[in-house]
Amino acid sequence: MDSTGIHQILESIPGSAQGASASLCETHISWVILCGDVAYKIKKPVNFGFLDFSSLALRRHYCEEELRLNRRFSPELYLAVVPITQEGGKAVLEGTGVPIDYAVKMRRFNETQLLDNIAARNGMDMTLLRALARELAELHKKLPVCQPDPRSDEPGTPAALLAAIRQNFQQVRHYPLAEAQLLQLQAIEQWSLQQHSELLPLMLQRLHDGMVIDGHGDAHLGNIAVIDGAVRLFDCIEFNASFRIMDSISEIAFLSMDMHARGYQHASHRLLSDYLEYTGEFAALRLFSLYTCYFAMVRAKVNLLTESLHDTALTNTKGYKEFLRYLALAQLCTQPRRTFLAITHGVSGSGKSTIAGALLELSGAVRVRSDVERKRLAGLAPEQRSKSWEKDALYSTDMTRKTFSRLEIMAGTIIEAGFPVIIDATFLHRDDRERFHKRANQLLVPFVIIDCVAQHDELYRRLVERERQGADASEANVAVMEGQLATAQALTPEEQVFCLQAHSADDAAALWERLQSRCFG
Repeated sequence: MDSTGIHQILESIPGSAQGASASLCETHISWVILCGDVAYKIKKPVNFGFLDFSSLALRRHYCEEELRLNRRFSPELYLAVVPITQEGGKAVLEGTGVPIDYAVKMRRFNETQLLDNIAARNGMDMTLLRALARELAELHKKLPVCQPDPRSDEPGTPAALLAAIRQNFQQVRHYPLAEAQLLQLQAIEQWSLQQHSELLPLMLQRLHDGMVIDGHGDAHLGNIAVIDGAVRLFDCIEFNASFRIMDSISEIAFLSMDMHARGYQHASHRLLSDYLEYTGEFAALRLFSLYTCYFAMVRAKVNLLTESLHDTALTNTKGYKEFLRYLALAQLCTQPRRTFLAITHGVSGSGKSTIAGALLELSGAVRVRSDVERKRLAGLAPEQRSKSWEKDALYSTDMTRKTFSRLEIMAGTIIEAGFPVIIDATFLHRDDRERFHKRANQLLVPFVIIDCVAQHDELYRRLVERERQGADASEANVAVMEGQLATAQALTPEEQVFCLQAHSADDAAALWERLQSRCFG
């Protein structure tokens, strides 16, 4: 298929001569014909090494792969692989003659519902981010597990990642870069190689544990949409398995990098924390910065490769400017975060989770909720309601002890991975607060108590509304809150030294300023 054939197809569609019913979109690897409520994606006969569509057999194979792989994410969009035939000397879609090419037939959807368009109009709210995190977490549980020989360089192995990291830097250095950029590259490369070496045991363990999956490979905001009210991924990488077979944490790292690059840092922080809440894979955080840096370097390289190697005006090109932007982002990924251990304090309904959520967006902290971890220990999902006969065990003294032990372990895991952490629990008892204060001292990080305060009538209103909706991890009701008020142990004068009071999520920006001042001077 060539551009002549594409225009023959356009002309053969009724009404297209007047431009009414068909239009063409083109990328460097495909043509997409939009026609009514369907779209036809046709692969260009190109070979870029990492991608080979040069023969009819290969194009048919990769059309079939695109259909198979993407139906894992959005089966309602991917309809069929259809032939393009030659009839009367012209190319025709879904003809009856001998195929001269193939197309993936897809259902069209409203492009205003692409996440990049939703984000551009400030529509990326907490509800959507949580739905996205839940969809990714559920997909990662269902997608095929890949367990290649860890001693090989097959897709999904540490050796494959190392080769890809090195290739990024090798290809970028073919271009005539300024000394400042060469120094940036050297620093990022050294950090990446050192991180890979240090994290090799963890990568091998996660490979052994089945955490390497055959995933999407290109899950950025432009490849995710809200369709029929549900979050759906589409257009995964079909042409090169090594781009999509990776540790599951890589996909959230890639999406987080994409959101950060577009200026949605706060949303990316919430997405990561929500994703970890659904998966419980806090140990994977140690890999997050390496993967984020790697994907930023991929984007930097790809933008540079769009420009001519011999362009004397290279530094004035759009590709070069985008290269610099992603290079700066990759370098940012190599910088250590300022860590702290914060705990919330307050009865049910006092706004702990809301305040912690707003604060994590600003700080990049990871939130760990006692309500979620308690349910995880009992084999329940975050929003899953417990049965009446389960509640005694779920909220027993023994389960509370196990929950706080898990919270303490998670606090250490997250801080050792280089992230600040907010432990979201009532912390109404002095012994529990002191336990986490001691843990912060052991971890050599600042300790903060976020004291969440609300009037009694507001506590009552929130709990009644939350119980009515039944969509939150917490199942505490008014009776529970009243019992907490009766037995709570007030903060001591010694504890007040570490305390920052918050009345609502509206205080988050000021709270973050006070927290930084308290922790970091």
